[in-house]
Amino acid sequence: MHRTTLRLAVPLALAAALTATAGLPALAADAPSPSSATAAPGAGAGGPGGISGITGWARMAYGDPRDDVQISVDAHGLFAPAGSTTATHPRGRFRIQHYSPAKDGQPANFNWGDFTVDCLRVDGTEVSVTGRIVDAGPVWQTFLDRKPLPARMGLSFHLPAPGGRPDEALVGITPPAAEGTPDIPKCSTAPAESALTAGGYALATRHPR
Repeated sequence: MHRTTLRLAVPLALAAALTATAGLPALAADAPSPSSATAAPGAGAGGPGGISGITGWARMAYGDPRDDVQISVDAHGLFAPAGSTTATHPRGRFRIQHYSPAKDGQPANFNWGDFTVDCLRVDGTEVSVTGRIVDAGPVWQTFLDRKPLPARMGLSFHLPAPGGRPDEALVGITPPAAEGTPDIPKCSTAPAESALTAGGYALATRHPR
């Protein structure tokens, strides 16, 4: 379960950067944090088959190391027939948060966004998740208030292959489309390019008997 703690205010820098190019309630220290990111057993080059999902929490490397950007995800769905890459009836949630401490004459800021999953794609070690925002901090309130539907954003993950090193894991954030333009398509995400500085993500698959 995701936990809510402080709800303060996010650096316009992150909001602007992600709107041009990421926040949620802060994640508790005991949030799930696998020590490494692992691919689904037998995923191969295609989809995993059966019921599969990605879960985890991590801190994302950010341009200013003083900032704290955290991403949590719990997304799952049925992949049928075996080899399918996009889940049918995807379910779950993900969260993005950004805390920026007081610096450069500016006060500390915090912002977050909470999303309901509407697409999950697993292609080997590459994972894409999209969802619509359902709750938000002050800066992303405009995403929540969009008409006719709240904004859609996305996450992308590159997971180490079985036996790979945990430090090979990458994550990416895909911002919403500009207001007044069509939403980003479901599961359409930018490549995962940012390293993890803590935590990790894992894929798990349960194959039908």
